[in-house]
Amino acid sequence: MKCLVLLSYCASFAIACGSPASNTGVNRAAAVNTNANATAYSRSENAYTFAQVSTFTYELTPSGKEAREIVGKTVTESKLWQNKAFDRELRKLMGPDYATMKKFWNTETPIRKFGDFLMMTGCEQQNCIDNQYVIFIDLGDGRINVIHISKDAVKEWHAYREIQYLPPPFEEELKRMKARE
Repeated sequence: MKCLVLLSYCASFAIACGSPASNTGVNRAAAVNTNANATAYSRSENAYTFAQVSTFTYELTPSGKEAREIVGKTVTESKLWQNKAFDRELRKLMGPDYATMKKFWNTETPIRKFGDFLMMTGCEQQNCIDNQYVIFIDLGDGRINVIHISKDAVKEWHAYREIQYLPPPFEEELKRMKARE
């Protein structure tokens, strides 16, 4: 009888505690918006900063430390085109389209960072509206998404999985770019 009481007490305790919340790469973006009152937090940079850092992130920066070393510089200024990891990942992702993107990456904006996400844009000189590329990198798990916005269509390349939850400033800017197509 004592065992039965003890067992039911342990079961009640386990049910009351529930399973711990997880913030893995698969569901971390969903965890950001689980609370309806969390709108202000979900729009802050801290909501898009996560603990894990990919190996690719270390290979991306000159010293192998912090991504902020390249933030504010263009892709060309930060020498990302010469970076072996950057080149390797984009070639693998885009195939022959990588050479085309590099050819038309003439006019570029500085690299921006929001949380663990980087955004960089480049376009064909004198033809940005009809031939523009956007690269997003999730520094947390190394995912890369490349979007080509042309006058005819939008083409996207995703590393093993699309970045589904871009930070709001990047998502809004991408929507504006796509609306000009």
